[in-house]
Amino acid sequence: MSAALIFVSLCYIGVLFWLANWGDKTTPRALKFSHHPFVYALALGIYCTSWTYYGAVGTAAASSWHYLPILLGPALLFLFGQGFLRKLVLVSKKQNITTIADFISARYGKRQTTAVMVTMIALLATIPYIALQLKALSSSFLLLQQDEQLSGTVLALTGTLIIALFAIFFGTRKVDVTEYRSGLMLAIAFESIIKLLALVAVAALALVALYNQPKHSLNLLTHWQDFNFSSFNFIGQSLIAAAAIICLPRQFHVTVVDNQDRKHLLTARWAFPLYLMLTAAMIIPIATAAIHPNIGSHLAADSFVLALPISTGHPILTTFVFIGGLSSATAMIVVATLTLSTMLSNDVVLPLVLKRRFHRAPALGNYKSSILLIRRFIIAAILLLAYLYQQHFGHGESLASMGLVAFSLVTQLLPAIVGGLYWRKGHAYGVYAGLLAGFICWTLFLMMPMVDMGFSLNFEARQTLITQGTLIALFANISCYISFSLGAHERLIDKIQAAAFVNPREEAALIKRMNKNVKATVYDFKVLLQTFLGVQRSQQLLGHYTLLHDIDDNNAYPDPEFIAYCERALTGVLGASSAQALIHTVASGKQMAFEEVVNFFDETTQALQFNQNLLYTSLENLSHGISVVDKDLNLVAWNKRYAEMFNYPEGFLEVGQPIEEVIRFNAERGECGPGEIVRLVEKRVQHLRNGTPHHFIRHRRDGQVFEMTGNPLPEGGFVTSFSDVTMHIATQNALEEINMDLENRIEARTQEIRNINKDLEAQIDSRIETEHALIAAKKEAEKANDSKTRFLALASHDILQPLNAARLYSAAIDANHLSHQDKSNFDKLNDSLDSTVHLMSSLLDIAKLEQGAMQPTPRHFSIDDILCPLANEYAILSSEKGLKLKVRSNQNIVHSDTTYLRRVIQNLVSNAVKYTDSGKVLIATRKRKHGLLVEVYDTGPGISEYEQAKIFNDFYRIHSNDNKGVGLGLGVVKRLCDLLSIVLEVKSIPGKGSRFSVLIPHGDANLVARKTLTTSSMPLGDNNAKLNVIAVDDDPKNLEAMSSLLAKWQTNYDLFNDVDSVLAHAKSNKAPDLILMDYQLGTECDGITLIKTLREIWQSQVPAVLITAVRDQEVKAEVKALNIHYLSKPVKPAKLKALMNFGR
Repeated sequence: MSAALIFVSLCYIGVLFWLANWGDKTTPRALKFSHHPFVYALALGIYCTSWTYYGAVGTAAASSWHYLPILLGPALLFLFGQGFLRKLVLVSKKQNITTIADFISARYGKRQTTAVMVTMIALLATIPYIALQLKALSSSFLLLQQDEQLSGTVLALTGTLIIALFAIFFGTRKVDVTEYRSGLMLAIAFESIIKLLALVAVAALALVALYNQPKHSLNLLTHWQDFNFSSFNFIGQSLIAAAAIICLPRQFHVTVVDNQDRKHLLTARWAFPLYLMLTAAMIIPIATAAIHPNIGSHLAADSFVLALPISTGHPILTTFVFIGGLSSATAMIVVATLTLSTMLSNDVVLPLVLKRRFHRAPALGNYKSSILLIRRFIIAAILLLAYLYQQHFGHGESLASMGLVAFSLVTQLLPAIVGGLYWRKGHAYGVYAGLLAGFICWTLFLMMPMVDMGFSLNFEARQTLITQGTLIALFANISCYISFSLGAHERLIDKIQAAAFVNPREEAALIKRMNKNVKATVYDFKVLLQTFLGVQRSQQLLGHYTLLHDIDDNNAYPDPEFIAYCERALTGVLGASSAQALIHTVASGKQMAFEEVVNFFDETTQALQFNQNLLYTSLENLSHGISVVDKDLNLVAWNKRYAEMFNYPEGFLEVGQPIEEVIRFNAERGECGPGEIVRLVEKRVQHLRNGTPHHFIRHRRDGQVFEMTGNPLPEGGFVTSFSDVTMHIATQNALEEINMDLENRIEARTQEIRNINKDLEAQIDSRIETEHALIAAKKEAEKANDSKTRFLALASHDILQPLNAARLYSAAIDANHLSHQDKSNFDKLNDSLDSTVHLMSSLLDIAKLEQGAMQPTPRHFSIDDILCPLANEYAILSSEKGLKLKVRSNQNIVHSDTTYLRRVIQNLVSNAVKYTDSGKVLIATRKRKHGLLVEVYDTGPGISEYEQAKIFNDFYRIHSNDNKGVGLGLGVVKRLCDLLSIVLEVKSIPGKGSRFSVLIPHGDANLVARKTLTTSSMPLGDNNAKLNVIAVDDDPKNLEAMSSLLAKWQTNYDLFNDVDSVLAHAKSNKAPDLILMDYQLGTECDGITLIKTLREIWQSQVPAVLITAVRDQEVKAEVKALNIHYLSKPVKPAKLKALMNFGR
């Protein structure tokens, strides 16, 4: 469990580190989040540490509303102290304040002693506060580890090490702490959200637990009643908390140093108090549950926030609450140690280091790594001291008491802060005396009594002791601060800093006041520009301004735009604040106080120093060497690269050194080329004296090549730049060598390209010939395919004629009078005929599909138009095999080609009946979102998964012992489904059966064509009377077979094999009940024409059936239009019989 907790802690800290890294990025999204006002407001929630997270519940459980002042004081300060906070932030930003020690030191004469005293007090106050966080963390670990009882010492040490590593790597990434740490603020804001959400979750759990308790068990409201909100402790602790929100080093850092925009204080004015009040509200239900005898009486109040989810069995919530406590501690420790390390390094350690090395005057950049290393060591030392404090003094104290002790000491900084902002007479001696008196009183009246009898006092008495001791120390502090400040002698720097802190100049207000009453003229501002910018530069700026504005009248008063223009011009030289102060003084016509003059020039000096440092840093980081000589030809400036390029001895170059000495030194080493040294030196000195620009290349003895460019300066003097162009010259020489044989190489390459082009042309000619041959072969193949298709069609037609006769003969045989052996042979004969017919039909369909002769004509119709005839057609065959054929349909409307769809379903039903030996065949329809699903189920042998992927291939047959089919039926089905764009699926379980399905698009019932009266609905005579049938066919064998079948069915029939004989019969006899007509009757006429002629003779729409091997769509359409039934050869006797019986 301990390892898991440490892992969770490390993961959470890793998330914080990632969030901080992301927040430090400069992408628009990262800047939008990290610079949002709510991030600043939530970051102020660092005030709510483990004391609030855990200890506030303990305080509330022990003494009800005594927990509230710690949260109420800061909320009231932000609500009603905005003027104070805005001034504090404004002054700190103008003075570039880094810590609270820096603030107090800068206000009171920039004395190091002041900073050291404040740092020591902050250190003494923060150590117990950090120890409080470590105590809360170790208590949490102990509570969560259950049976693995590691010691609290080990857990506290582990937590200290983890936080130390995080604080070191997270808090010391930058030297400049005034730079806005967007990643740090974003991480702190995130932790504030986690803390609040965790408290909300525990409060909800507490409410549920209280609700589930018996209502009459205990009236807990009395715990929150009869509290004196005007008591000394309540008011005193509220004031202490309000002071601590400013005086705590970490809180000062977040509130002031990390405030990037004073407007964010407007958001924090309501958002931060709201955060505090929400936190306070969550404490109430948690503390109520903590004092309930059935819920929290057996649990420690200080750890009840974590103990409640543990006791109720919520591991996820427990982990979340633990992370909330970890957030409370890590945020405070990181920022507190960062602030203290900055204070100790800047005000204690670095002054000692710099004092030892003052004579070397090192640049700050050289100390960056040293400063960061010092701060990291200080962070580790602070956490070590906090750990030791927690181990020796923190075991017996409650979290609330430890927090108040830390608060009470740090509030001693309040008089110095408030007095520094509002009282000019405040002096450093007053600060010394006040802090010393306050510390002594704090020790006598608070710390010593707490050490002597703090454990024996009850909660109320302990709180009273802390409040009284703090206020006594604060009163002594204020008294000494005022007294010693009034008696102190003010130095000039004291007056300057007092003026800067008490009356900070705000730019907008100054401009507004300045523009109200301008007493200077245009001439005065022109003289001001000449004084600071020089005559030439000022004339240039004024000339540019006069292009758009009129300022010829020197005695006129300038407009605000001209004043602002002059201020911008001076800002580049003096800095913004100095330029603004100077313009304001000139415009108002008043004199500046002496301390204001000093302050002004101090700011000007800072601006000039900044520009000088910037220029120096830029020169030192150039890759070119630079040397500058004045008008007297003395060396006045150079950079490090210049000394490195010419390898001058250390200390050789000096400011004011004659450049002639430097040139002679180089000439003596052979750097100036061959010749007499005196002449070489005189030549170069004369160039500089004449101010002649020059540019030349120097080849040194070691192979290096320098490019030297010299230009005269406007006021005399010369600047020369030196560039190492060795690599450039080497590259240039190499390019020249390469260019010498480039033409030959180009010519050789051109010849190669020509040869390649010839080869390509030959290959292209060869490919063209091959392409022509392929085209011819393709045409031959297509021609052969067309011939094959025509042959199949004609051959199939000729074969179907005898097959038709064979099927009719077979149907005419009375199988009931055959022997068992003959009946078996007879059944096998029928199966062979069926297979042959099915094969020929499939071949015809495949031929038409490959020829592209089959084009669907979709229409809207009822699916029953296909299913009902199929059911009737296969009912007899199913009955003969002992199968049950069922159809479940509800007349759904579909949109497809009726003929091709019927062929698809017919093939599926035919296969189902054919391959099913026992059981049943079911045809069912189901509505789906995108169409109607028609399914054909059977209880046949089934198909394996391996064969399901192959059954739709032509001529593929399932490996079984039967010889049913040749493997073309499902191939035709697949082709027809692709033609109709419908989905075909198969699911099968070997040994149980198969299911084939097609998904047909839905149709529109309003577009279904109305049915006309057809021959199938026309009466064919009396049911008890024999039918009179005329059969016409030009093939005598078909007629003979038909006569056998009709005789078996006991019908009266007349047979004709030519057109004349049937016409003669019609003219002399009455109309029969049915006409069976072949389509192809020779060259005289076709069957359709003959049917129309016979109907005209008999003056009656005699029912007729066209029997033909022709399967063209045009023939079928014409037959349908004339109310003639269509039957394809070979005729299925069952279908013919069903047709003849349908009308009876």
